[in-house]
Amino acid sequence: MTMATKLSKRDATRENILTSALKLFREKGFEQSTMRDIAKAAGLSLGASYYYFKTKEAIVMAYYDRVQAEHTALAIPAMRKAKDFRARLGVAMHTKLDIIKDDRRLLVALFRYGGDPDHPLSWFGPATKNQRELAMEIFEAAIGDEKLPKDVRMLAPRLLWTAHMGMILYFLNDRSAG
Repeated sequence: MTMATKLSKRDATRENILTSALKLFREKGFEQSTMRDIAKAAGLSLGASYYYFKTKEAIVMAYYDRVQAEHTALAIPAMRKAKDFRARLGVAMHTKLDIIKDDRRLLVALFRYGGDPDHPLSWFGPATKNQRELAMEIFEAAIGDEKLPKDVRMLAPRLLWTAHMGMILYFLNDRSAG
């Protein structure tokens, strides 16, 4: 969220809760942070925080939305400047890692839900369909005008998104320097 954007009081309060929750998730972990902790950190009553986010999972969904919006905002303009498919694909992959680089602890905690399509935080479930489709649009943009067979062109964004999810999993578990 850029500061140039004027937020309504409601949106500013929602943003405050989200920012406070993410800070707590990064410091204490997702499981250890309670809605009471989040409300206190945001300077709100517990009841007021529930008005904006019914659950911690709802906060995480807002985080997913934020990451996806930021990914789109960074990747699409950068891909327009890229000279070829390899460069565009690099932009698509690396911009996401740059966005989530400080969220390893949170994402590791959330990864346990990733494989369960019935869980609301699963990257493969119905609740995250919109973010998944937006991410695939980024990979579709990375493919651009590349000459591909029709069936490959149809599947390529989903396959690249899947590879991208594997890369994120590797990133979360990689403990090497740098």
